[in-house]
Amino acid sequence: MKLRPASLAALCIALAAPAALAQPAAPAPAAAPALTAAQWREDLRVMAAEMELRHANLYHSVSREAFAAAVADLDARIPSLQRHEIIVGMMRIAALVGDGHTNVSPLKDARFGFPSLPLRLYEFEDGLYVRAAAPGHAALVGARVEAIGGVPVEEARRRVAEISPHDNVSTLRFYAPIFLRIPAILHALRLSDRPDAAALTLRKGSRRWTVTVPAGAVEPNWPSDTDISLVTPEGWVDARTAAAQPLWLQAPLDYHRLIELPEQRTLYAQLNMVTDVDGQTLDQFARRIRARAAATNPRAIVLDLRLNRGGNGSLRFDLARELIRAEDEDTKLFVLSGRGSFSATQFILDDLARYSEAVLIGEPASSRPNSYGDSYRIVLPNSRLTARVSILYWQEESVDRPWTPIDVAAPLTFADYVAGHDPALEAAIGWHRQPTLSERVAAAGSSGGTAAVRAAAEAWLSDPVNRYRDLESDLIDAAVAADTPQQHAHALAVARLLAERFAASADAQYVLALIAERAGERETALAAARRSLAIDRNHRPARSLAERLQAPPH
Repeated sequence: MKLRPASLAALCIALAAPAALAQPAAPAPAAAPALTAAQWREDLRVMAAEMELRHANLYHSVSREAFAAAVADLDARIPSLQRHEIIVGMMRIAALVGDGHTNVSPLKDARFGFPSLPLRLYEFEDGLYVRAAAPGHAALVGARVEAIGGVPVEEARRRVAEISPHDNVSTLRFYAPIFLRIPAILHALRLSDRPDAAALTLRKGSRRWTVTVPAGAVEPNWPSDTDISLVTPEGWVDARTAAAQPLWLQAPLDYHRLIELPEQRTLYAQLNMVTDVDGQTLDQFARRIRARAAATNPRAIVLDLRLNRGGNGSLRFDLARELIRAEDEDTKLFVLSGRGSFSATQFILDDLARYSEAVLIGEPASSRPNSYGDSYRIVLPNSRLTARVSILYWQEESVDRPWTPIDVAAPLTFADYVAGHDPALEAAIGWHRQPTLSERVAAAGSSGGTAAVRAAAEAWLSDPVNRYRDLESDLIDAAVAADTPQQHAHALAVARLLAERFAASADAQYVLALIAERAGERETALAAARRSLAIDRNHRPARSLAERLQAPPH
């Protein structure tokens, strides 16, 4: 949730002891009472009606007609479906709404009663891997998953995406390895021929084989607002040894962590929930960070938000204020973001991206800067399952984009995981300023002319480290910076590339039109201005430019 009373968040503080990492097996759930088709239909009607009543804008991503059709389709099929298939159908309807806070999720509802495979999967940069397993399945650890139920893993991901709540692709990457190890979900998605086991096609080195893995226990509910997807139950076999456990995974339920790394001249602060804890408010934690920075003068302050899935968003102001004040000429702020970063964490990313000089490293958060949130809980009358629905819209930016841009992409490979490497933290510790795209374009223009300018811009776009940047803005800045009377050709080369790569952007077409006009290419400018207006007929600068270009010259 993005905003909720601190008292609710405090209920989770008792979980913060390190011993909580060894997750106990959940007690066997009582068998769910069998419901009639009429009872399931009543639950479905209540869920759909409450979603429409409570959501801030239920039809922001799905049409009213499509939503109603999905509800009617499930209603018609209920008599022929098993319990788990009906529930997965409800998950699909909630996911159709298209925001991360509207969901029907087994992570927070013990009434699902869906057992998981005795495996832990994770989506690394180089594929979906079995990263840990119960002792009886230790031979599977370290294998890459190539198919599930005979279905290639890419198609399996696509099917799971259809039932996953999401704001962007990071949310889907978060949920995929969790849902892909729940046989009841796999069966409902036709990825298993039975709801109590799954057939995985695996590869390890040159060996490729298929194994049927029976379901294990029903897992405990997750903590409210902390990512534990990389926690391994006690006694299980992990691809990474305990000695190689990186700093960010050592204590996910310790919500406020502050660790000095003197050899790296780094102050590491990890916030795993936006909350106060027993004996320390978030404001006090923030002041501790600033005080230690003042005392030790580190080269880097690292704020790690990768396991932070939200909490009380109203508490974040003190944190942002103290971190901004802690920056100075020789102390740089770095913020680590990941797919586990969600909800109230997004506020922190927005504030620091906007008001500080922080360098953002890692991968995009699972929230959008402008997003629906603050889930309202709907308890269905017969099954007692819980559906959640977003009741508020949070607009942090004038431009809607899928994530807060990340300055330096730092993906985690399976080999990194096994070795205990942390590419994101390592990137922060080893960071040094690199030339901007504008500076690279200027240098290329001086040494190699227009062809070199375009090559420099294309290299920037294709560099994996830039994959999560706002590349459109990078190109616009570079084109505008290069647009001087002596370098119109260089600016035009960048603007053409901008318009090609972002063909659906009215702004990109407008920038090409503006720079082409200044370069004296009137027809190119008019065509680009018209393309801008075709994309957005209300683009006022493009309209003014088009009118000026169509006027007869004096």
